[in-house]
Parts: sequence; C-alpha cells; structure tokens
Amino acid sequence: MEESPFLNFAVPAQQGYLRTDWAFLPAWNWNLQANWAGKHLVPVGDTRQPIESRTLVDTTIRYSPRKGWEVAASIRNLGDIDAREYTSSSIPDYLPLPRRNAYAEIRYKF
Repeated sequence: MEESPFLNFAVPAQQGYLRTDWAFLPAWNWNLQANWAGKHLVPVGDTRQPIESRTLVDTTIRYSPRKGWEVAASIRNLGDIDAREYTSSSIPDYLPLPRRNAYAEIRYKF
C-alpha cells in the first residue's frame, strides 16, 4: 500500500488520555490526568530523529467555598519531561513543550 503524501506528521499514530477525579470533601476535588503520545513519524527527507513516545501527567486541586466561586492550583508536566512536538524542519530540534510548571486561579461563574 502506497503512503499518502498528506500524512499528518504533527499527530502521532497512537494517543491515549486517562483522567481520574476524586471529590474527597463536599467542596474539594482533586484530579490527575495522563496524556500519552506515541512515536511521531518523520517525513522522507527530514534528517531529524523521530520524536519518541511520551507521557505527560498533570494534577489539579479545586476548592469551591460557595456557589459560583472556585479556587484551583495545578501542576502541569509533573514529571518534568522534556517533550517535543513536530514542527517544520526550520526548527532543528522540534518545538519544545513547557517543562514542569504551576499555576493558580480564582474563578467566579455567573
């Protein structure tokens, strides 16, 4: 079978996502999620090494003190993985994804 010249190299052939949530007190919720991406293909003529498979894990804790209000804190890329995404060959070592990072938010829903 002949390969299509329009293969999407930006998307790995296999991907997976798993998430779990735990409401451990009436106003509290904690979640953990994992995003797995399989090995990326490399187009013919691209001299860069293929992007290996990777798993990125994120976690968030949320607190809702009263109706409409929510406070959350998250850590993304918990394992501090050096992850890359496919991009044109003008970027020699692919596009780097953020390393471990944290953020907090206060949200009001109306």
